[in-house]
Amino acid sequence: MNPDHDSLDLGALPWGGDPAACIVGLAARIGRRFRREAPGAALADSRIDDAIADSRHVVLLLFDGLGDRQVRTLIPGGAIADCRGGALRSVFPSSTAPAITSFATATFPAAHANPGWLCWNDAQRAVVRTLPMDLRGAPDQPVAPETIWDWRSASLDFGLPVVSIQPDFIADSAFSRHAWAGARRVGYRTADELVAAVEQAVRGHPDGGFVWAYLPQFDSVSHERGWQSEPAADVARRFDLLFERLAGRLRDTGALLLATADHGFVDVPASQQLRLDDFPELAALLERPLTGEPRVVYCKARAGHEEAFEEAARATLGFAFHVLPSPALVDAGWFGPGPASHRLAGRIGSHTLVGRDRYTLVDRVPGEPEPAFVGMHGGIHPDELAVPLAAVRRGAPP
Repeated sequence: MNPDHDSLDLGALPWGGDPAACIVGLAARIGRRFRREAPGAALADSRIDDAIADSRHVVLLLFDGLGDRQVRTLIPGGAIADCRGGALRSVFPSSTAPAITSFATATFPAAHANPGWLCWNDAQRAVVRTLPMDLRGAPDQPVAPETIWDWRSASLDFGLPVVSIQPDFIADSAFSRHAWAGARRVGYRTADELVAAVEQAVRGHPDGGFVWAYLPQFDSVSHERGWQSEPAADVARRFDLLFERLAGRLRDTGALLLATADHGFVDVPASQQLRLDDFPELAALLERPLTGEPRVVYCKARAGHEEAFEEAARATLGFAFHVLPSPALVDAGWFGPGPASHRLAGRIGSHTLVGRDRYTLVDRVPGEPEPAFVGMHGGIHPDELAVPLAAVRRGAPP
């Protein structure tokens, strides 16, 4: 019996096993509303589920990285906490690239096959940074969406207008154009511009519509300083004020204002930030650079050396990571229910390292800056997986 498999229950799905209690279920419920389809499986919070069905306008604020633990710790008495209907689960890995793609498609990573920030692309025989849509270590080499993605934007099928509001530096990026292909894309630079854009999107479409507004600032500062830092707390407080301000501005429109996150965070001690360079015997058994996330690492063992890699990884990294054959995670449903995309297997390598506690593992390729972070996400810690779902309509929770 494999001791590593014993220490990790593959039946305990990180996303919880119930799509209705996952961020994918929220995206799917909104999609069904604006495609005018039958509601399907209800969300765990029936009040929010009913409010989605009854509202002409739905505005979804996506606070990148502001997980449930972060809300409860940093802004416990604020507007988001007061309007919190409960918690949802992120997808696996609990990271921006897989989760944002799930919001844009209303599907799990198993189906959309975006398994992390770094993704192996067979078409180019190279590692792609999936949100910037460029090659790892070569940001001057863009990647065309059609060379890596089979999925299409759910917004293309909405029967009412969709507006995507994002920071101006990504509002019309290659990924954004693909992910929100059916939307009018609007960029913002300040909180005032974001509020004005949301209000204009609602009032400018009296027959109804969906507004997606993305705020990455908490994620950025938490990577750099840690989510428990004062700069991160300041961003959380500003998010809370923005949520309250928007709730007031939209009060007379009847719009449903939702707020959630793509994932939460853990702060990683320096002693738990591991580097592949320190394990040369392991690196020698790999066919290509690491992909995925520092908390969920995809490894492609050299052909014929799969067993040797697995043994070496357990011997050298078993204290920090669960070492699992990648197909076992797919078969168990970790990437989501249902059949997996034919592209997924090639992207997650032969083995997946799932971080214990707060451990991370990174490598570095030529042309890439030295990796540095404090806060991290992607793994299966509860603080990474649980995200809040807050709702307000006409100035009060539904």
